[in-house]
Amino acid sequence: MPRSSAEQLRADVQRAARENARSCLLFRVRALSRTLTALYEEELRPLGLKPSQMNVMTAVAARGEERLSTLADRIALEPSSLSRVLDVMRRNGWVETVTDPDDERARLVRMTDAGNALYAEAGPLWRKAQTRARKLLGQEDAEVFAELANRSLSRRAP
Repeated sequence: MPRSSAEQLRADVQRAARENARSCLLFRVRALSRTLTALYEEELRPLGLKPSQMNVMTAVAARGEERLSTLADRIALEPSSLSRVLDVMRRNGWVETVTDPDDERARLVRMTDAGNALYAEAGPLWRKAQTRARKLLGQEDAEVFAELANRSLSRRAP
């Protein structure tokens, strides 16, 4: 007996969904991201620090200070998402924003003394999370993944 069009559509959708779940790069990267995020969250939790905040602190600390717009681009974060992360970090006293002396319309973000102290304290926890992540992925795959991510991100449009 021939399938109804609704049954055929369900079967086609199920087949397509199975293929997407198996091979879609976005699906796989997001699943890996959630797994790694949970691992880093677990390690940083004792300090009340989130991985997104640690990423922002790393980017800011590496440059000393940076324009908000440049920072958002560099860490591939939407400006509104960066703003939300920075709002919490400012309230906690970890970063501050100041007017750019070269362009009064622009704002710079920089670490505070409290932010620097927290970053130093978080270092061992971050390294422990890195070790766990590398163990989860396997050392060789972790290196391949990092290289692939670095190359891919360097090619993205500004």
